[in-house]
Amino acid sequence: GWFLHVTDFHWDYTYGSQDWSCNDNVSNHGLYGDYWCDSPWNLITSAVEAMKNATEDRDADFILWTGDNVLHVGDDKVNIDINDQILGNLTQLLRTHFPTVPVYATYGNHDYYPHDQFPPHNNELYNRTLEQWKSWINDVQQEDNFRKGGYYTVKTTSGIRILALNTNLYYTSDKVTAGLTDPADQFSWMENVLASSNASNEKVIVTGHVPPGMAPPLGTRWMYEDFHQKLNSILYKYSNIIIGMHFGHEHNDNFRVFYDEQDKPVLGLFMAPSVTPWRYKIPSLGVTGKAHNPGFRMIKYDQSTGRHLDLIQYFMDLPESNRMQAPVWKTGYTATSDMSIPDITPASMDLFVKRMADPNGADFKKFYSWRFTSAEHPSIGVCDQSCHARIHCNFIHSSKKKYDQCVNLLTSNATPISLVWFYMFLVIVACFMNIL
Repeated sequence: GWFLHVTDFHWDYTYGSQDWSCNDNVSNHGLYGDYWCDSPWNLITSAVEAMKNATEDRDADFILWTGDNVLHVGDDKVNIDINDQILGNLTQLLRTHFPTVPVYATYGNHDYYPHDQFPPHNNELYNRTLEQWKSWINDVQQEDNFRKGGYYTVKTTSGIRILALNTNLYYTSDKVTAGLTDPADQFSWMENVLASSNASNEKVIVTGHVPPGMAPPLGTRWMYEDFHQKLNSILYKYSNIIIGMHFGHEHNDNFRVFYDEQDKPVLGLFMAPSVTPWRYKIPSLGVTGKAHNPGFRMIKYDQSTGRHLDLIQYFMDLPESNRMQAPVWKTGYTATSDMSIPDITPASMDLFVKRMADPNGADFKKFYSWRFTSAEHPSIGVCDQSCHARIHCNFIHSSKKKYDQCVNLLTSNATPISLVWFYMFLVIVACFMNIL
């Protein structure tokens, strides 16, 4: 079987007029958007149509949609009604194109108002969203969980369990949950669901927006440390039944492999690239994100075991589409053939990681291009030793301590950074967290 994964639409309904999301002046508004801006409606509809086209010769059993639908904008420009309406329009668009395919949707940090401040209890947005998604969830017993914390679990028709999390509750930008032990009781609920899945031999796909791990290019840990450790410990504990984890938030193509104490690869985490081509910008620090094309993906899996067999990444060639005034969607890569691996299980992803250890090797160069959804743009440049270290260590270390040690090790034969630069780096990371 196959399923689709789409994430981070970030619809800017002011594109071409007020350009609220744009991080630079855009003089020439392309029909399908601009690398400096969030998605215009043309891009969003084109992405969903391309998803539909991708399923013509292979049916999708379900769709994972991992949130961040609201544009990057200050809270003064939006409110709960606007956020609810954005969500409603996108929900409707997916329903229209996929009337018979269940969509398992989760919130992104920008979907709440005020942004990032997801509360660990019932509120108006959870109630409104449930009304829009409940026919997809299709289980009255899960409605209380959604009303309480924006999370739920469902079983697919082939018997795979989907664990749909609200990991925004653990995001370091969420000031409402800071210091709590178990926001919205999601951890204890997760434990219960996974324990019962384990007892009844179910295989589980975990999905959500903000992923665990350490994100390049700055080595950002998205979650509060205590939440991060707690989440990872649950994932490790049930790694025998978790067959894949699919998240968004990072906007770039990325993955992580989790290893047990014997260094055996036991979990695979995949971050899908965003639909929005928006580049972040932190002017005070001179830090700017690289250009990347809009994308979505299809994952091939075994319906009975859930084993992940392959991944096809699609992207829109944004400059070409704007030039042609018509959408140009292409295949970026097919994991098995382009990574030369038998499937996309943790063991296979580990093989690919090991082949990317060389910053100048062909495998890493390929991945670096895929990371920005095959965009060809001067901002992407060459990935030097420290750039490679931050990406490579992200593949293999989900704990901050081990990640930092790994980066230091891989860059130690480069010039050591002075403390001044190190503190500047910490400031940059703090600003970066607030922007995405």
